[in-house]
Amino acid sequence: MHEQQQQQQHRVTAAAVVVGAGYGYFGAAMAGAQLTLAPALGLTVAEQGTLFAVPVLGMLLGVLVAGRVVARAGRRGTLLGASAVVAVVGGASPLVADLVWLDATRFVVGVAFGVSTVVVPIWVAEAAPAGVRGRVAVLYQVSTVAGIVAAFLLAYALGGWRVVLGVTAPLAALAVVLLRGAPETVPGEVRPAAAGGVVAELFGPRYRTLTGFVVVLGTLVQLTGISAVSNFSPLIFAGMGYRGELALLVLPAVVQVSGLLAALASAATVERLGRRATLLTGTAVMAVGHALLVLAFAGDRGGTALGLAGLLVFTVGFNAGLGSLLWIYAAEGYTDRLRSAGATALLLPNLTANVLLAQFFLGALTAFGGAATFGVLLGITALSWLYLFRVAPETRGRSLDEIHAYWQAGRRWPAY
Repeated sequence: MHEQQQQQQHRVTAAAVVVGAGYGYFGAAMAGAQLTLAPALGLTVAEQGTLFAVPVLGMLLGVLVAGRVVARAGRRGTLLGASAVVAVVGGASPLVADLVWLDATRFVVGVAFGVSTVVVPIWVAEAAPAGVRGRVAVLYQVSTVAGIVAAFLLAYALGGWRVVLGVTAPLAALAVVLLRGAPETVPGEVRPAAAGGVVAELFGPRYRTLTGFVVVLGTLVQLTGISAVSNFSPLIFAGMGYRGELALLVLPAVVQVSGLLAALASAATVERLGRRATLLTGTAVMAVGHALLVLAFAGDRGGTALGLAGLLVFTVGFNAGLGSLLWIYAAEGYTDRLRSAGATALLLPNLTANVLLAQFFLGALTAFGGAATFGVLLGITALSWLYLFRVAPETRGRSLDEIHAYWQAGRRWPAY
């Protein structure tokens, strides 16, 4: 029995890692391809923004329909179908050099990733044993960062935007293969929510405390600027004075490698140090990174080195804390019946903020400069730390039943 449980854990981990890598790669591939794609198609700043904003709009739709899809196909079946869509449409996306086609296909892939982003944390929370649940969730974040790193390095090595974007397809195909042998956790139809609908129950007396935490957390994690840094890091480096493809594509990869190492360190220590300490430390480090970026853009000398340090520090802080543990709170806090809806409550404000950053960050950076733009992000990050200090609980070593009882009792742990 123990050997069978280990095999199941390994299958779940492998599938989650590959899905995470594909998601990370898809998001960053356009950042790397943008340097050749934008001049090839003659894109304006606003049109470049759509290439990042449209997939996030697709993810918003995917998040909204994920619950219904899961109810019909189950957790594993939903992930399998979403990965198949990414494999087919992601492979077709770079075949036509047209902005409308690229936006349309990226929207469809975004829908598929929106669905899988809801389901993966739920599936992991249900399939992984309590003692390693946090570690597997962190490894999902590790694989996402690894996908981002691969996207920048391949953009530098391969050059052409079509090939860089097309790599999304084989990653998704590998996920399909792994998911076929992975276990299902809650097969069949999911029992419907109580009378009054899912939204009423999420904001009702039993769950409103958890849902409020999830909604605020989902919003703040994006408003700190992580997606903007990932999507536009080549252009941020260019704004700091870096030149040449080696600097504009390899340095963003170096930044993401630092985040990958931070996520790996978090995976190794989170069960020992705890969720709360990891979150607070990581968010404080993020604020330091933003402060360095403000100084880099405000100063006349040394901006390039200081800016690189700022991006490294910010990315390390995010991937060690918020990025690694964001999803686990919603996955742990809700019962089986509401877990999909709870993940949706986290993702909807998260993705809405992501759309705004994707569409308008580059314009703000161009119009107002880096010092003002990152100064705003610094303020939001500081507020995020204060909120987490006040509200985020420590769930290390707690059973799902204990965590459910904590939130349903208004943030009080059960006495037993």
